[in-house]
Amino acid sequence: MSKILLIKPRFFDNFWFQESITQPMGLMYIGATLKKAGHETKIHDCGSDYKDLHTLRHTIKDWNPDFIGISIIITELEQTKRIMEIIREIIPDVPVTFGGPWPTANPEGSIKTLGANFVVLGEGELVFPDLIDAMNKGLPTESIPGTASMVNGTVKINHGRYLSEDELDSLPFPAWELLDHKLYANMRSMPGVGCRPYMSIVTSRGCPYRCFYCHQTMGKVFRKRSAESVLAEMEELRFKHGFKEIEILDDCFNLDRKRMYTIFSGIRDRIGDARLHFPNALRSDMLEPEDMDLFKQAGTVSIFFAIETSSPRLQKLIRKNLNLEKASQVIKAAVEAGIYSTGYFMIGFPTETYEEACATVKFAVTSSLHRALFFNPKPFAGTELAKMVNDNLPDKNDFFDPQKSNYCRDSINISGMPDKELQMIFRNVYMRFYLNPKRILRIMILMLRHPEVFTLKRIAGMFFYAFLPMGQKN
Repeated sequence: MSKILLIKPRFFDNFWFQESITQPMGLMYIGATLKKAGHETKIHDCGSDYKDLHTLRHTIKDWNPDFIGISIIITELEQTKRIMEIIREIIPDVPVTFGGPWPTANPEGSIKTLGANFVVLGEGELVFPDLIDAMNKGLPTESIPGTASMVNGTVKINHGRYLSEDELDSLPFPAWELLDHKLYANMRSMPGVGCRPYMSIVTSRGCPYRCFYCHQTMGKVFRKRSAESVLAEMEELRFKHGFKEIEILDDCFNLDRKRMYTIFSGIRDRIGDARLHFPNALRSDMLEPEDMDLFKQAGTVSIFFAIETSSPRLQKLIRKNLNLEKASQVIKAAVEAGIYSTGYFMIGFPTETYEEACATVKFAVTSSLHRALFFNPKPFAGTELAKMVNDNLPDKNDFFDPQKSNYCRDSINISGMPDKELQMIFRNVYMRFYLNPKRILRIMILMLRHPEVFTLKRIAGMFFYAFLPMGQKN
């Protein structure tokens, strides 16, 4: 048996604009498989610990783990560097394995630049325990499928495979007991659950769509857990651990509509009082307006709709190809059903014109949405967008620093607009969206329906953040 410490870095060190916090589901799955294999496992989530890295330092020093795993997205690189410095200072020779979207896209950078011993590529529930087992037995590690490591001065990459649907069903439920859930109850959650106990669940993996700004960590093959497996996990969350609020973190929960209906029926019959949130799990034009009544009956409180752009030309360019008319109908039905509805939009795609950007803003403003979030597209490594920028706008790519970029900060301008025009759009977009009597009324009605979630403090904070000049968000 080994002692294994799993670490999740924080991506946004800013008192005023702390990131939304969601439990590190990937590490919880890894932790569950490690425990099943007999290892003593701990998770340290830096996002839930605002004592900088002092607590982590003490944990490493006092517990002295045999192995360390770090799950990383690109905006966590800066803190990951600091974490690696602490690890190498306290336990210089401990094997460190990176996993997650960024290491999967950049195994060489993970090993050569950041100093990882190994990288687990893609899904790690089966690979990481195999790697630990090989190291414990003194067996060769350089050819384990799904890993990368330094061999004779070069990084050797062994491509693995994605888990099958049967394997997804056979995985143990995430190791909820490895986290202090009271910490998350006092922080903002991604979909607006409020400061309340909640838990996330992943019911499927992979997305068959080819949106060019998106990662491919989970692959492009949709793989779903059975409805029975999902319902059994929800029952355990509700009746064993007491979680009523549940986030669904799939890429495309509704790709299999029959399974979706079965899960909703099971929630009504077996759980009854669940409150569901979909921060990013739905493809809106694959829904029907009448589906929103079923969502509501199953306990859905909030849905985030990823629209991105209202330009048909740009929809083709970014390979999303969303049916905008259908999406508008579904949004309207969701709002009428009393579901808190937020829209995701991106402004500043390559070749995007000022007129196209203004049309996207108009789409959002005239929609039924309660809330909208507007972002700059960012050419993160491993995406088709990064390749497009590198091939066509290499000078722009030279100035893009992913370590200083996140969801809320300005990015480089890769659009067809001058900087001044793009900045003007972002400076005014939130005021245009929220200073709308009908929208304000819809938000007030929502507060009355769900006072425990949408408190005056939260709504006031949303407006304050929206109206703050973009330059102050850096």
